[in-house]
Amino acid sequence: MYRELLENFIQDHRWAKLREPCSENEIAKAEEYVGFPFPEDLKALFRETNGDGWLLLSVAEMIKHVKTNREIFPEYLEPDEFREKIDRYVFFATNGCGDYYCYRVLPNGKTDDSAIYIWEHELFEIRKVAENIADLIGKYYRNEI
Repeated sequence: MYRELLENFIQDHRWAKLREPCSENEIAKAEEYVGFPFPEDLKALFRETNGDGWLLLSVAEMIKHVKTNREIFPEYLEPDEFREKIDRYVFFATNGCGDYYCYRVLPNGKTDDSAIYIWEHELFEIRKVAENIADLIGKYYRNEI
C-alpha cells in the first residue's frame, strides 16, 4: 500500500527514492531506542520501505535524530520540560527545516495513533496535520502542508 502510494508521488521527484524494507528486528531495535511502541501504521510503512530519503526517515535516521535531540536539548530544558516538549514524540518524518512529523505519546506511554502532528522546533509546539501516514504522504507531496 505505502510503497505504491509513494511510487505515484515520487516518480518524477528529484530527491526522493524508496529504500528497501526493514526487517522486524530493525523495527524492534528502533522502537527500543526511541523508547515507545510504534503504531501498526508506522510498522507497516517500514515493512514496505525504510524511508524515502526525503520526507520519511529510515529507522537509522530516526535513531540518529532521537540521539541528537537527547544530547542537545537537555542542556536548555529542565528534565520534565524536555520529556514533555521533545522526548514524548515518535518522530518519523521531516520537512527538511528542522520540524518533524510525529505521533505523540500519551502520559501512560502508549503511542497515540489517532493523528499525525507536525512538531515545530522553534516553539516546541505541535499541531495536527494528517489523519494517518497515507494522508500525510498525500498532503506533503501535493504541497498541502
